[in-house]
Amino acid sequence: MIYLEGTDGVGKTTTAARLKERGIDCADRHLDIISKYMLFDVPMDIRVEKYIQLLKQDVLIIFMINDDREELERRIKMRSTKHCEFDDKSYEYNCLYKETYEYMESHDLLNGRLIKVNVTDLNITQSADAVYNAIQ
Repeated sequence: MIYLEGTDGVGKTTTAARLKERGIDCADRHLDIISKYMLFDVPMDIRVEKYIQLLKQDVLIIFMINDDREELERRIKMRSTKHCEFDDKSYEYNCLYKETYEYMESHDLLNGRLIKVNVTDLNITQSADAVYNAIQ
């Protein structure tokens, strides 16, 4: 299974739909592990330990990163879903995903199963293509 992870507004849901159209089995978030522990009050060592356990399973996790704060905010304002508390800190959560990835990379903990895809300045078609290329 492939899980697309990242902050609100990064394009996970649309990218997942595009990948499913190509026959790729994927999900928008892993709620039990990644989303549950990708919080500011969860220390890095606890977060990383949970992810290491998950990466031992037959999964591939894609961290979608968008470093354009204004674009993230624009996408969130355009959504038809109700605004939530996480929306206000989408850029900060984006940084948390990035920092977690960089920590795990620097400690050789990716196990070839955690991939970062930078979708900054990409439209949704380009984002889906970038994720597709990363998993091939």
